[in-house]
Amino acid sequence: MKKFMVTTLALAMLLPVGAQAELLKNFKTSGSLEVDAVSANNITDLRTDTYDKIGTVQTRIFVNMDWDLLDDVHSHVTLRKNDRTYGTGAQNLNTVESNIFVDQAYAKIDKLFGAIDTTVGRQHYGEPGDLVIYYGPRKVYGLFAGNALDSVRMDWNGEKVGVTAVSGVNSGTALGVKDSGSINVYGLEVHAKPIDVLSGSAYVYERTTVNSGSRGNAGAVSVTGARNLWVAGLRAQLAAGGAWLKGEYDQNFGENRAVNADGNYTTAENFTGWAAKLNTGIKVDLRRLGALTGWAEGMVASGGGGAGASRGFYPILSDYRPGLIYGRFDNNFASAALNRGGFGNVDVVPSNRVILGAGAKITPAVLNKLTVALSFWQFRTQSGNVTPASARGNKFLGNEYDLELTWAHSENVSVSAGLADFQPGRALIVSGAGAINPATMCTSNVSIKF
Repeated sequence: MKKFMVTTLALAMLLPVGAQAELLKNFKTSGSLEVDAVSANNITDLRTDTYDKIGTVQTRIFVNMDWDLLDDVHSHVTLRKNDRTYGTGAQNLNTVESNIFVDQAYAKIDKLFGAIDTTVGRQHYGEPGDLVIYYGPRKVYGLFAGNALDSVRMDWNGEKVGVTAVSGVNSGTALGVKDSGSINVYGLEVHAKPIDVLSGSAYVYERTTVNSGSRGNAGAVSVTGARNLWVAGLRAQLAAGGAWLKGEYDQNFGENRAVNADGNYTTAENFTGWAAKLNTGIKVDLRRLGALTGWAEGMVASGGGGAGASRGFYPILSDYRPGLIYGRFDNNFASAALNRGGFGNVDVVPSNRVILGAGAKITPAVLNKLTVALSFWQFRTQSGNVTPASARGNKFLGNEYDLELTWAHSENVSVSAGLADFQPGRALIVSGAGAINPATMCTSNVSIKF
């Protein structure tokens, strides 16, 4: 699909003007440019004595191209470049070319079978920050481009009820080659909005991983490469008068298998993990003072470890990132007690966690382009079953304090700055190889949409 889209663009450049106009009918471009600067201490190991300091500035650009192939068939291509950091010198055109990637390349067919919008090709899926599934660009250290699904997505939408089905491949093998680590994703989601103030959804997703042994047996080699991982869940949202209440519950099913050198199954565990999340808040207009928003959030995910690893909660591909530091560097801490299969890992596994947060943001009436946000987060393990053994029984991972300032220059241009402090808790202090110190960070970001 990617090659098809790129070839179409190349042909369009060579065809006569009249033919181009028809081939690229209603051609439109859009995109975004981000410049992200980060300076931080003690992110990797929470130890000042190792002089763990980072300071980088990186750019990420997306260019989207949309046009109509036919009246009822629409094409989309997304190009991305995000490899360069400040101070690394100029790039020649060969380097630039080799670092431009086609993140999305799909065709959308209107009303297939008379009712179903069908999208075929490489595409993003889900919403940023989702606890269960999100394939797309991520706000992490290094401006990771994210993942995409080579998939078929089908959407049917009625007046109050809709259905989405997806079947795709996140990681595949070459044509004719025995499967080794192939990851397939399937999902079905029903969403409804019976009244204006109430909406909700029910969903089930499956992620299968195939690893062929010497005898051709298929099985997973680890929990995160589950043979058959299922996530079923419910979500609901109530919103009225500037206030909202959101909740969700997710449950794991399926079987985790491991294979030996002969390709025979050696172990099999059933996934029994679960997670729940609740978010509430209210936005009020204080007239002369400005707009004030207060919010609170809680998330708990079942814990496991060791032989009972399948008791932990495992998503399809989570993007839940609470806190400026915890969410941005979620796997760069060396401490195993803090590692959640992610404390920067782009494949976040929010297992064995209790996360509480609260905050407020205000947009002053006299400076209505400025938003000031304060937030507090506390991180604990759901069970005391963590590694290393010296930390077991200690659930408190730490607190984080964040301050963010955002200036909305215009609808499409914004500038932000942030300060964050992560104070390690007992579980990290007792597991450290040396003196454990707080992690600190300051960051700034320029975002331009076009």
